[in-house]
Amino acid sequence: MGPIHLFLFITLFLTSFQLSSQCDIVPSVDGNLMLCPESEGVLQTSNFESYQWFKRPFSADEAELISGATDSFLTVNYFDDVPAWFSVEVSYDSCVVMSDEYLLDGYVFLPPFVESVGDFSVGSEGEIILCNQDTAFFIFSLDTNVQWFRDFEPIIEANDKELIVTESGAYFAEGAPEECPDFIMSLGLAIDVIKKDINASQPIIDQITFEDFFITNIDQFVYWEWHCIAFEGGELTFLSTDSILVLNELWELCDLGPYFVRAIDRDGCVSWSIAHYPYINSVEKINIGIEKVFPNPITDFVNLKYSKKQDGLSYQLYSNTGSLLQTGSLSGIDQDRIDLSNFNNGYYILVLKSNHGSIGIQLVKM
Repeated sequence: MGPIHLFLFITLFLTSFQLSSQCDIVPSVDGNLMLCPESEGVLQTSNFESYQWFKRPFSADEAELISGATDSFLTVNYFDDVPAWFSVEVSYDSCVVMSDEYLLDGYVFLPPFVESVGDFSVGSEGEIILCNQDTAFFIFSLDTNVQWFRDFEPIIEANDKELIVTESGAYFAEGAPEECPDFIMSLGLAIDVIKKDINASQPIIDQITFEDFFITNIDQFVYWEWHCIAFEGGELTFLSTDSILVLNELWELCDLGPYFVRAIDRDGCVSWSIAHYPYINSVEKINIGIEKVFPNPITDFVNLKYSKKQDGLSYQLYSNTGSLLQTGSLSGIDQDRIDLSNFNNGYYILVLKSNHGSIGIQLVKM
């Protein structure tokens, strides 16, 4: 090979090598390639001399030039651009190179929901009914930026996915998925909760005679049971499902009780009456030889006059809700006095017990 040919060969080789070196660029695309609903993102590439972005819809075969998209970055949004393929054509030192295509995708979430657990009843229209001491637990399907509402007002510091519900109201929640903390989703429908008034559905016991009991508000219930605390053993004992409880032979089983009613109302709520003790309102003699109980109503003291000596006589004073307030021993001879000056005005049950039997007396302090 002559000198001229060798020179031309070397010149062509160097020129080819230089052009190859100048076009040795590989543009790539990065940035927000996974978008949250209702959000925007930015795609970007490295620094070159010029740029032209292209978009190929997910189901299309060819990419389309995006008019005016000639910066190193491109703003995209969930509504218009997800899903689609994006690429960028760049130039540098007279080289023009097209990048690979990159998929812009987005998150899709199921609608939020609330799971309800706990001890409660469900009404005819799907409302949650809380009976007496019932509690409902709401568990929201989302766990980020959670806010619970009651009657369309935010509940202070109710920002966990779990909510303990003890009050009436219309409840709903809003929150976001962990992947998209700014995408706030709402439950959409409120969950109605009705807290039953414990006093409105509590059975009330009264008595016809000393040994005949009845439920004064029985029309509020669909089922009821009579119980007592057994005289021996102190255990709760089932007696009857009759509307009127007639003690008769049950007297030896339960004596002065106390007696209770367990009832179920129309909403399925179970409630118990307060303790009831058989009582007399006068000098009626039952088991114990009481000649007179006076005065009644009382102010500070109640006096007991006996028709005969009472051996082993003691007393217990209960509130009208069955709470034991005071106990003591009595002489059982002729007459005794019990001091009630420290108690508020109201109704009380005085239970007297001796070796001959027991009796309950209703007292009124005024």
